[in-house]
Amino acid sequence: MFVDYLESLRRSGKRSFSFEEIIRDLNISNNSAKSGLYRLKKDNKLISPIKGLYVLVPPEHQPYGCIPAEELVPIMANYLGAKYYVALLSAAAFYGAAHQKVFKFQIITNSRIVHPLEFGRIKIEVTRKQNLAKLPTKNVVVNSGYLKVATPELIAIDLLRFVHKCGGLNHVATVLSELVEHIDACELINLASNVDSLPSLQRLGYILETIDVMSNEKRREIVVKLEEYLKDKINRYIPLSTNIHTALHQKCKKWKIIENIEIESDL
Repeated sequence: MFVDYLESLRRSGKRSFSFEEIIRDLNISNNSAKSGLYRLKKDNKLISPIKGLYVLVPPEHQPYGCIPAEELVPIMANYLGAKYYVALLSAAAFYGAAHQKVFKFQIITNSRIVHPLEFGRIKIEVTRKQNLAKLPTKNVVVNSGYLKVATPELIAIDLLRFVHKCGGLNHVATVLSELVEHIDACELINLASNVDSLPSLQRLGYILETIDVMSNEKRREIVVKLEEYLKDKINRYIPLSTNIHTALHQKCKKWKIIENIEIESDL
């Protein structure tokens, strides 16, 4: 009965269902539903990423324990009514700037998701940000609908806000060196002014002048516009790394950066 139910959903194009739906559709009790769903999950035919939500795992994905993360995330967000976007290293990969294989799928959402999202080989890392209004994203078509992915400008700012989630500052610098050719300087500055992220621009300007990048012309354009924008707006020195003490370190006057770590790109 339960396997036939999954097959009927799959044939109709549905990829998920709720606990209430299976009780209604099969006209069964809560206990019967729980027992059947438990067996289906044990056989890797289903996962339940959110309480009350069940996602089908078709045969081709059962060896991995889950459908791809980029297909799962829109289903979860739609069920929760949550805003989200693919962020950080996972978002950078969509622009060819991952550098190394990303072992977890990183999203930022306004929903509070506290339990681990790990199913077989698929792991989703959630960062919560209350206000996602007007943050720029682009829609990427996936099998389960549209996936919202951060723009290169938003990625750059988030990478420097959440360094600890991205393998450290040197790894962030490496990703930025590949991402830079996709960044629009004016869009970056407009975004930073809207989200009050001047420290990220200070660090970004310093890093871009320090490392080798994929496009020197694009680097020069961004650096010039950042310097012009920041010159009358920054009046205090900030540490390049927030995890290292700042005493006895040199200072970069141009970007008002305390050079408490040496940037070494992996490239």
